[in-house]
Amino acid sequence: MTTDELLMARILNREQQALSELYDRYFQLLWKISYRAVADQAICEAIVSQVFENIWAFPEKFQNRKVPLAIIEYCKTCTDSILINKLS
Repeated sequence: MTTDELLMARILNREQQALSELYDRYFQLLWKISYRAVADQAICEAIVSQVFENIWAFPEKFQNRKVPLAIIEYCKTCTDSILINKLS
């Protein structure tokens, strides 16, 4: 098992420390991805927070998937959703 898979297994077991470790691993990457799309620090922070809140709330959505790719895809989905709502 990869480190990411182990972290997701721990998150499925409701270990908050595992979510914190995953956050530390991916916060900068996700922030950069969202910033390229919206160029607004507050919105980027909201997007990244939403991603990790949903990982904690629904970890099964990320189970059995390549963790970095699944999280990055989800971040892009959140970014698109927020942009659509902002432009509406």
